[in-house]
Amino acid sequence: MIKNSTNIPFWLFTFSVISALIVSQLIQDGVFMDGMLYISVSKNLADGIGTFWNPHFSLTCMSSFHTQPPLYFGLLAFFYKIFGTSMYVERMFCFVCYVITAIYINKLWKKIFLFNADIASNSWLPILLWTSIPVCFWAYTNHVEETVMAVFTTLSIYYIYCALFLNTKIIYNLILGGVFIFLSSLTKGLQGMFPIIAVGFYWLLMRNLSLKKMLMYSFILIGVPALIYIFLLFTNAEVYQSFNSYFETRLVQTFNNVGATTDTHFDLLFRLFWELFPIAALSSIILFFTKKHKVYDVINKEHYKKLFWFVLIGLSGSLPLMVTLEQRGFYLVTSFPFFAIVIAMWLAPRITVFINKINVSSIRFRVLKITSIVLLFATTVYSFLQIGNTKRDNDLLADVYAIGKIVPHGDIVIIPDDMMNDWNFREYLIRNFYISTDQYSEPAHTYYLLRKDLPKNLLPKNYKHRVLEGKVVDVYEVLK
Repeated sequence: MIKNSTNIPFWLFTFSVISALIVSQLIQDGVFMDGMLYISVSKNLADGIGTFWNPHFSLTCMSSFHTQPPLYFGLLAFFYKIFGTSMYVERMFCFVCYVITAIYINKLWKKIFLFNADIASNSWLPILLWTSIPVCFWAYTNHVEETVMAVFTTLSIYYIYCALFLNTKIIYNLILGGVFIFLSSLTKGLQGMFPIIAVGFYWLLMRNLSLKKMLMYSFILIGVPALIYIFLLFTNAEVYQSFNSYFETRLVQTFNNVGATTDTHFDLLFRLFWELFPIAALSSIILFFTKKHKVYDVINKEHYKKLFWFVLIGLSGSLPLMVTLEQRGFYLVTSFPFFAIVIAMWLAPRITVFINKINVSSIRFRVLKITSIVLLFATTVYSFLQIGNTKRDNDLLADVYAIGKIVPHGDIVIIPDDMMNDWNFREYLIRNFYISTDQYSEPAHTYYLLRKDLPKNLLPKNYKHRVLEGKVVDVYEVLK
């Protein structure tokens, strides 16, 4: 990966950023609500609770979990079965997704600049820009499904690029691209299908492909996932039921804006702008600096066509999400590898000229190299010091672990209506102890959990004996 010694400090700096922004956070306890929900379902699957096509969350809520297709849960469950069910296994899973995506950003960069070894050697640049996008490094430390989908969409675009721009094993690479489109859609649904438009974008920009070939190549990208789905749906009734439930519980509600998170369809567009603004602004400053010092580059027309192709790929992975009012920043994560490549392609020619002027024997370069080594060492030590820490929900997690020592594994506990939306709490109980939460009913369950800021008059009359005074939640036992 690192062949040019001039690039060593920049690779070391990139690894330092990865350590500081991702590793230091992954190694700590506490996860965003959606991520913990997916982790809980995956852990249950690894424990034999639920099946791949019929995942399960809890005994009292989403006992058949079909709000997302099942591939994420199956992959993480596979990791659990191989490496055990420690918290660090799910963290390793997320980091593996990051590493695979980074590797294919690197491979894709080398293909883009196949005939320019100097620029190709600066593949640290798109990886650094991609990692530095705020919601991107947040996503890789909070286990959202887009981190897995990004693996498959990046792989798909890599093989499509090889087929179209390099004319290598065209049909084979397009079939591979189609397979990864299928895997992407099996992770997060329709939004995982966006690479199917890649051939159309190539045809529009490059104009060296006949309409007939464009349609044939597009048919391959659409046909491969379609054939796999047809085979699965018509040979397995459980698969049909799974997707029927997904359609009813997720797609219909999404397009009816049942889970709306914004009042405007343009919210995600604004979020895309602000997420990319920091690295775009920094890149503009660098370009101005290199231009001021008369560091010029010669970029041919084909370079710009490739750049615009990646722009269109990134937009196809983000703008269609504006159709509904259910919009969240991390939905954009699958498009960020391509936007990072675009900005890096914009920067790389001038940066390369600037780097090539560095004298590796100079004192300045030695200082730069030593500084980068020290920085990597410091961020690595900092990351290891985070072991055992909690990055969010510290008090809540302390209560969950205390509850797990009192309430039997697999039991059902009662919570008031006011706590039914405390999803992080409910998910932590499932993930760690498979303790389900329910509302009060007769016959009464043994334990009643009440958040400390709620009035005590919510307690049913037969729950008075407090067996745990927590930091956030108290636990009461039913009177014998």
